[in-house]
Amino acid sequence: MASTGLKKWTIILLSILLALSNCQHRACGSSPQVPCLFIFGDSLFDNGNNMALVTDVKASYLPYGVDFPYGSTGRCSNGLNLADVIAEQLGFENYIPPFGTGNCRDFMNGVNYASSGGGILDMTGSLLGQRYTMDLQLFNHKIIASRIAKELGGADVAKKYLGQCIYAVEMGYNDYLNNYYGEGYNSSKIYTPEQFAQLLVQTYEIQLESLYKEGARKIAVFGLIRIGCMPSYIQIFGADEFSCVEKLNHAVQLFNNKLQKVIAKLNAKLPVAKFTYINSYEIDSENYTDLGFKITDKACCDVPTGQIPCVALTCPCLNSDEHVYWDGAHYTEARARIFAKRAYKRQFAVDAYPYDISELAKVSNDGADGCSTIGRSEPENKIKDD
Repeated sequence: MASTGLKKWTIILLSILLALSNCQHRACGSSPQVPCLFIFGDSLFDNGNNMALVTDVKASYLPYGVDFPYGSTGRCSNGLNLADVIAEQLGFENYIPPFGTGNCRDFMNGVNYASSGGGILDMTGSLLGQRYTMDLQLFNHKIIASRIAKELGGADVAKKYLGQCIYAVEMGYNDYLNNYYGEGYNSSKIYTPEQFAQLLVQTYEIQLESLYKEGARKIAVFGLIRIGCMPSYIQIFGADEFSCVEKLNHAVQLFNNKLQKVIAKLNAKLPVAKFTYINSYEIDSENYTDLGFKITDKACCDVPTGQIPCVALTCPCLNSDEHVYWDGAHYTEARARIFAKRAYKRQFAVDAYPYDISELAKVSNDGADGCSTIGRSEPENKIKDD
């Protein structure tokens, strides 16, 4: 009897320790601030959609996921990615499920459609193999929206439900790295950087409006980060006096500037629309040393020169928390956590406008709750009160 009792308490203790371990990665014990979270994007947000595709872009092996409870799940990270941390900040207890694994039955709390290699343009990433482009991700969302309508008993009820959800959308950097500046594509011969940015933003505007027509109202659109500061692209193109590839950073800033105008246009054009711009470029420009990072221009895992993915089954660095980049282009969990928390609750007004994600979660679609004035002032460089 004594040994049985000891065994029982051992099992209970192990269960508690496992639960506490999982709580380090998930917002355990908290209620979600919104009923659901839908995620659109590329490898910065992908949490497993490419695992079922025939593609060269698939983080399906160690050391990817070495610090993740379930190992390598398709996240281009040692642990959580940006989308995971955003979900955590919003109070979701479980990870938002990927659409592409084929078993997405738990869709009422949201779905992650993001796909590594995907872009705003359908041709982007075509040389890499299968991927969910932005248009395909929108199509997949239509499938889920129809399932939600069936679950709730009608399209009108479903749209009211969806209107309370957060939509996190991050797209465009593959359109540069695996299209405009990529080998095998001729976009740079057809368009100037200014013209290409205009093409992307015009296409993106139609896609975002399509998302609105499907019921989305609270939409956080992420601008592009400093792709010219990614380790692999510094190796490929060569760093300039700013230790980054200025032509890449200049190109994405052309895109970002145009995208901000589109966000304002959509808010003015569409009834009860709550689009907001997450200034990823600004957040990515933080002083990494001040944040505690010691290695800012090298991958934590073993990456061949001029490539992006980790070499399979190799031992990564032991100090990933001191690295900004996990592989040649993607953040470590440590960096993703700091980045996503600043997008959720801005440190400066310029980080996100008119709302950060925490404010977007609170705002009413009709503006009747008084939250609609949050962050309406023009961006300025002052610290917000916590």
